[in-house]
Amino acid sequence: MSDAIPPEVPHVATADTPVPNWGRLVRSDFGTAAWNRRNAGEISQSIPHHLVLLSFKPFSNRESRLGGTRIRTASAASGCCEIVPAGADYWARWHEPKEVAAFSLSQPWLDGLAQSDLDLPAATVVADALPVVDRRVGLIGGMLRDELRSGTHGTMAGLELDSLLNLLGIHLIRQYGVARPQKDLGGLSDRQFRQVRDHMQAHLTLGVRLEDLASLVGLSSSQLLRSFRRRTGTSPHQYFTRLRLDEARALIVNGPLPLAEIALTCGFSSQSHLTAIMRREDGLTPGALRV
Repeated sequence: MSDAIPPEVPHVATADTPVPNWGRLVRSDFGTAAWNRRNAGEISQSIPHHLVLLSFKPFSNRESRLGGTRIRTASAASGCCEIVPAGADYWARWHEPKEVAAFSLSQPWLDGLAQSDLDLPAATVVADALPVVDRRVGLIGGMLRDELRSGTHGTMAGLELDSLLNLLGIHLIRQYGVARPQKDLGGLSDRQFRQVRDHMQAHLTLGVRLEDLASLVGLSSSQLLRSFRRRTGTSPHQYFTRLRLDEARALIVNGPLPLAEIALTCGFSSQSHLTAIMRREDGLTPGALRV
């Protein structure tokens, strides 16, 4: 993949696309996520969603203004994030190339998350859009970048994106709002785990949504994330990827289907996508299994 920075485009943001034309972007019903690299430039935006920006490069003397405040100047090391609260008018100008992960989260969805998971009437995010060090945002942004910059397959499965946005949403409410300690739900029961696993197994080709899995067992999406990890030691997305790989391995070893067809049957976008994931997870390739 080339390291060239894309040409300049209009710096305009809307409610649906917080950073349009800024590289690769993926959407969910309640938010968006993007990874992009930009030359020195300027942006002005006003959107109803909360915006979280994670910088992968250090910057000096970046100018910004939130609402009607005066222009502020700030410098920061790589790994710092800026949080712009929903509904704010935001302007910024930077003087060197930048690389960022950008997330936008719907306020109504965050309100529902606060009510279902934290017993709060609504989600309140208090932030001033100045750079801060937040290791959890750094981890989530790094996972997004790893997926979106992966060359030919620069996209994300719906289950993985929903999981990242849920983790980020809960973190925003707890870290930048007023949240009460959440209840310890424990792990999934045997019955709940079977329901989730069977639904995953039946939808290997088309994929599954975190919201659908959660509704099967009467939990919110973020509650399912915690309970599933308690039960299995891994995330729903990682478990689902393992199911797909196990099915692909069985078809490769036991049947005559072409590798490209096996990849599509098991929910991978192409044979090369299957090869990349199998090499990463198992240290093997489909071709080596078939020899």
